[in-house]
Amino acid sequence: MSELIKQNVHQEIDLILSDALALRVSNISLSIAKANDALEQSRKQNYSKGEAYANSYLAFFYMITTEHQKAIPHIDVAILYFETSTDKFGLAFNYNTLGSIHYKTDDYHYGLKFLLKAYYLYSEIDDVLNQSRTLKSIGAIYEFFKDYKEAKKTYLKCISLSESIKDLNGISNALCPLSGLYLKENNIKKASETIERAILLKEKTKDIRGLGFALYGKAKVLDYQNNIESAEKCYIKSLEIHQNLDENVGNIMTLNKLGNMYLRNGKNRLAKQRLLECIEVGNISRHHLVIYKAYYSLYTLAKKENNIEEALSHLEKHQEYKDRVQKRDMDHVLKSVQSLSKIETLENEARWQKEKTEEVEKKNKELDNFVYKVSHDLRGPISSLLGLYNVVKLDINDEKPLHYFSLYHEQIKRLESIILDFIDLTRLKESNIKNTLINFDEIIAQCIKAYNYLPNFKSIAIKTQIDESIAFYSDKSSINSILQNLIENAIKYSNPRKESFINISVSVNIVSNHIEIKVQDNGAGIRKDFQSKIFDMFFRANDNVQGTGLGLYILKTAVNRIQGQVSFVSEYKKGSTFRVTLPLTAK
Repeated sequence: MSELIKQNVHQEIDLILSDALALRVSNISLSIAKANDALEQSRKQNYSKGEAYANSYLAFFYMITTEHQKAIPHIDVAILYFETSTDKFGLAFNYNTLGSIHYKTDDYHYGLKFLLKAYYLYSEIDDVLNQSRTLKSIGAIYEFFKDYKEAKKTYLKCISLSESIKDLNGISNALCPLSGLYLKENNIKKASETIERAILLKEKTKDIRGLGFALYGKAKVLDYQNNIESAEKCYIKSLEIHQNLDENVGNIMTLNKLGNMYLRNGKNRLAKQRLLECIEVGNISRHHLVIYKAYYSLYTLAKKENNIEEALSHLEKHQEYKDRVQKRDMDHVLKSVQSLSKIETLENEARWQKEKTEEVEKKNKELDNFVYKVSHDLRGPISSLLGLYNVVKLDINDEKPLHYFSLYHEQIKRLESIILDFIDLTRLKESNIKNTLINFDEIIAQCIKAYNYLPNFKSIAIKTQIDESIAFYSDKSSINSILQNLIENAIKYSNPRKESFINISVSVNIVSNHIEIKVQDNGAGIRKDFQSKIFDMFFRANDNVQGTGLGLYILKTAVNRIQGQVSFVSEYKKGSTFRVTLPLTAK
């Protein structure tokens, strides 16, 4: 299979996975089917990344349907891949899923452990959307610890982050639990306004799963207001959505609340039916926290009906599940609180680092402006000194003074070169990137012509090979600096004692979606002990060659500026090959 065909097949698999992820809010069964299809195709095509993401998404979907035992093997395979790759997003995605599985089964310490790992990674790659979604889960854990103040603060931060990137689902996801907190504060007006906003956003984004949770939140507000008829309609509509989408967590929560509402209003038969359904689904998904609450409601109901034997049985079950939860919570609560404190530490460190970076950038800009100004101010006097040498040559015939003036003139020229390089470097750093169509033939020809005054230029055989099919858009000034310094370096360090050549090529790599600029010469080469320093400012590998020591530093700066990479191989006295790879940029 050719590389182009393989790339197209991989793109088709990626599209299937993208569709699977998007469908999860409306048809989780189809999401699972598509992810399984992508997994099978990835295995056939030996597409490791596709296989890893297919496993990641399957684990995520099974977490949503609370089929946790099915999810874990997929997570294990995916994490094994991502831990040995540079894909931080993939690793964070799986940590988030694993954390969600633990906290949704009341295993809060391990849930926090992996949620925090995910949050740190999302912060590193500046993924605001997923930072917000991870924090929403952490907010739910604050709620479990009854730290409602921190939970509220966390949900408000989620909303702020989501608003900054216009993520409507992220906003509405945090609005739902925030409404519940307002309800705990007895702020009915705020609770009602918040949940209504969440419902509007869910309807706008067509997030059916999220709408189920939002309707559950509205039902709680209506239930709190003792608006039984309207609350029942909302609970039942929410329940239908959760059951249709196999959303067991929402299913359990709604059944428990609905059962308790019936119990408070004397609808004992309906209360018992819903609470028993809650326990049945809870046992499947191991959601013990809700189960023991449901058993206590059944105990209350049986006692109310004077059914002592049944009441004692329910009370026994209530205590059994409560003991399980409390024992585990006692084991993990301290560790969980310690883990939660890391969020504040992380955020403080991030703020400090941001302030430090901004201060460094400010100082660097001030320094660049200073260098640029001083360089410009020095150009006038230096031009005068260079002109003075021409006058000296006309007026002085004595060879000895002329020799000294010649030495002086060479140093002035070197100083001028340094100043010109500083000006170029400052312009490169300060100017805005403007992507235009790059004409490599034209730029390379101009660069070669610009250095025809250098010694040995006429004895060097320069060949160029440019892929004419390349439609490459990039910053022209950066590309010019890259080629100019590569070509100048090759010419300066040519070997006058042998037939010198410089081969310049520009080609495209479709698989990696990059272009490659390669400059090869058979010149002086670079000693091994110097090779780690050649991109340092003012470093010169050969004192016999005139130069400022800024050329390769400027080259590296220009490459970094347009997100490229530069590498080289060199053998002393035999020559060097420099490679610059740059991402293909859309117009």
